[in-house]
Amino acid sequence: MRLGQTLVDGVFLERPNRYLARVLVDGRETEAHVPDPGRLPGLMIPQRAVRLIYNPGPKRKTDYTLALVRHGSIWVSAYPVFANALVEEALEKKQIPEFKKYQSYKREAKQGDSRFDFLLERDSESFYLEVKSVSWVEGGVGMFPDAPTLRGVKHLRELIALKSEGYQTGALFVSQRSDACKVVPQDDVDPRFGEALRDAAKAGVQLLAYNCKVTNSTVTLDRAIPVEL
Repeated sequence: MRLGQTLVDGVFLERPNRYLARVLVDGRETEAHVPDPGRLPGLMIPQRAVRLIYNPGPKRKTDYTLALVRHGSIWVSAYPVFANALVEEALEKKQIPEFKKYQSYKREAKQGDSRFDFLLERDSESFYLEVKSVSWVEGGVGMFPDAPTLRGVKHLRELIALKSEGYQTGALFVSQRSDACKVVPQDDVDPRFGEALRDAAKAGVQLLAYNCKVTNSTVTLDRAIPVEL
């Protein structure tokens, strides 16, 4: 997935709040929207190189959105919604082996009072899929979440409920960086999510994870990695 023609280089200075960063662009200090409200451990460090999407508009508070952060020798995507776009691109191209058998998919599919990222279908079989973006990696271990997530717990409980009703369900963790070798629940941050994830596995919810290749202008789904509980 190409990130477009409006990417510019910058330097991260500070993060006054969850949704705002102070950055340096062409020697001028300005503000950028941070699309990931999580804590982004190990990434929001002053003087780190960043890539910003330039997208000014009358209704926007900032002209820039933080897209990529340099971490040592690699780029890391700090844009959670990219994960869904990457999965959709991979579904279109039949690049996820576990889902090749499905003939069609829908985005933002409703089931009862719930809404899921994807509904995959073939004949009479339906598979409800939730996608989670992972940005926190230490020692090759991708960790989720990096902040408490009631929404994430709710999604897992809903997948468990659908599984009990006879539907196929799954959660796909997308590590938007290349250095994750596995994904684990971060119980120290949100023990309820870890508990829900283990309950999901016991209930037969399919748990998958992929890492990504990230350049200064592209993000692509790369290889499958294990989810360890």
